[in-house]
Amino acid sequence: MSSADTTRHLTMSATPVVRTIDSLYTPTCFLLLLFSYCLRVPGVEGHGRLLDPPSRSSMWRVGFNNSPPNYDDNQLFCGGVQVQWGQYNGKCGLCGDPWPGPRDNEPGGKYANGIITRKYREGQVIEVHVQLTANHRGYFEFRLCQHDNPFKNITQKCLDQHLLTLDNTGERRYKVPDGPYSATKDIYLKLRLPDDVKCSACVLQWKYNAGNSWGTNLDTGESCIGCGPQEQFYACADVAIGREEVSVGVAPDKYPWYFQKPDSEWHYGIAYVFSSGGTGAVISGSAAPRCGMGVVVLVGVVAVVFGMGH
Repeated sequence: MSSADTTRHLTMSATPVVRTIDSLYTPTCFLLLLFSYCLRVPGVEGHGRLLDPPSRSSMWRVGFNNSPPNYDDNQLFCGGVQVQWGQYNGKCGLCGDPWPGPRDNEPGGKYANGIITRKYREGQVIEVHVQLTANHRGYFEFRLCQHDNPFKNITQKCLDQHLLTLDNTGERRYKVPDGPYSATKDIYLKLRLPDDVKCSACVLQWKYNAGNSWGTNLDTGESCIGCGPQEQFYACADVAIGREEVSVGVAPDKYPWYFQKPDSEWHYGIAYVFSSGGTGAVISGSAAPRCGMGVVVLVGVVAVVFGMGH
């Protein structure tokens, strides 16, 4: 889980226990964490990527046209352990970008272009493919945010509403098996989607909490390899659930409209054109348009979309 709210899950139960991590940062704990980080095998940098559903940074590897490609897609690790834990109290971007930015994998970033990479049915058991380029042990978690506009930012709270379960065990965490540190390992898992989630642009978040650094357990005070704060990796994939009209692999058109002060920046909406028994359009944006210029531009967008459909 991202630490945007400085909390973390400590159990695998359906009602996770949430604890703050503010008490962690004693000088001794941080020095131990930094020391264990420096002892890692030299020359190995990236550690994992989400290939199915293809994530925003990795979709280029499996045939999607998303430019520019991110050649460092296995390094979405919150800027590194020194940045995440040493400078920002465990905070991280929702898709693995450093907390202070740039947020290249979130809306407005160069890898987040609104491309849907998979379509699923409600309640479907789906297969996910994670490729580890270095085994750090630890565990995976997968979350889903019900969403309909890929150009609008989401929150960790939205993702936390749907912590997905492994179909074969019913668990919410997958423990990474031990293996050679530097060997590439492909892991295939089956996850069950919620029965009540339907969306045109859900965000599926992969979290990899490593388990190979020395730290201290917040509950017991035990110090061990894998205890306490660890290096974390994330990835975000855009998927549709129960919406057959959504196109896979196509960057949707963005239509800007302007909001007057105090919100004085350009915002974007997304237009879908349907042609079953006629032509129509659905516009969803980052907020409700206000009066003035925003209304004029939005009306123009609707006219353009309807014109395209005839």
